Amino acid sequence: MITAGKIYAALDEWAPFDTQEDFDNSGLLIGGMDQPVSFCLLALDLTPEVCEEAKKRGAQMVITHHPVIFHPLKSLSPDDVAYQAVQAGLTVLSAHTNLDRAPGGVSDTLADLLGLSSADDLDGGDGFVKIGLLPQAVSGEELAGLVRERLGLSGLRLLDAGSPIRSVALCSGSGGSFLKEVLVSEADAYITGDLKHDQAVEAAAAGLTLIDAGHYETESIILEPLREYLAERFPKVEFRRAMADRPLFRHR
Repeated sequence: MITAGKIYAALDEWAPFDTQEDFDNSGLLIGGMDQPVSFCLLALDLTPEVCEEAKKRGAQMVITHHPVIFHPLKSLSPDDVAYQAVQAGLTVLSAHTNLDRAPGGVSDTLADLLGLSSADDLDGGDGFVKIGLLPQAVSGEELAGLVRERLGLSGLRLLDAGSPIRSVALCSGSGGSFLKEVLVSEADAYITGDLKHDQAVEAAAAGLTLIDAGHYETESIILEPLREYLAERFPKVEFRRAMADRPLFRHR
């Protein structure tokens, strides 16, 4: 019998939960380790739609990237998705910053998708920021086109510094807090999500090309590798991506 605890242990081997950031809340957040699992959904977030899908499809477990319980709870109401998950009898496991920085984790997957060679941790990036080389120098527009193609995007935000780009730094999710570390590196461009205006001003002044490819879009790429990893470890359990898991923002 495969239990939530066995799945937790397998994920802990790849992305140890004790490597998560202090502010994080990764782990088994709803349910018990002894819960039998035969069907598990994977999603970036546990939304009400994902919770309802899990209930309708008969899943016992949902694995998310973002913790369903992140900030301290003072109360729970039927409108809260955590309450809905408990009512549905779901076990919920979340792997956030431990999976971001793990070897083969979210940022490594992004580097692989973009074809970066010699990708390694950026100094001061705490394992979240990678830096690597493109096969040849490209323009900002060409790099933006590559990102759109590899991530299947309908659009993105580009700040084109106008210089040839060979060395690329990247951080999945929200990487604006690492901009200063990128600026003192050899990177010609930085790819991440959730960039703010003042960060763009700083990058433009320094001649650094920025690509904001979106938070969801730069992190959801880990769901298929995660599904494959778990399916190989537990062939008797059905692991599926939640159909209701989708980006909240749309390009118009």
